[in-house]
Amino acid sequence: MKAKTTQLITNRLTLLNIFKSIPDLGEPYGSNDANFILIPVLEKGGNKPDSNRALKVYKSLAEENGVVVRYRGSELGCAGCLRITVGSEEENKVLVEKLQQVLALI
Repeated sequence: MKAKTTQLITNRLTLLNIFKSIPDLGEPYGSNDANFILIPVLEKGGNKPDSNRALKVYKSLAEENGVVVRYRGSELGCAGCLRITVGSEEENKVLVEKLQQVLALI
């Protein structure tokens, strides 16, 4: 169990660092002491959370790319947010690749 927890923490930190380098994403919400990251999708070329864009990203990831995240943009205090579960190194690699592709198009 400790090895799994250590790996989860490592993978979460890796994702957080990668997300910082993606200009279409804002600062994550919460303390990030969980197995997921709550991160806002920003308006194209802007710095405000965009729930409409986040919903489009969510749908494109799921329907066209086989990557499932959770849309949380309609919940109080979660404007533009996606809830991304921390996965294995390989799963996270695919997530980041597909997320960047979708963000470039939407």
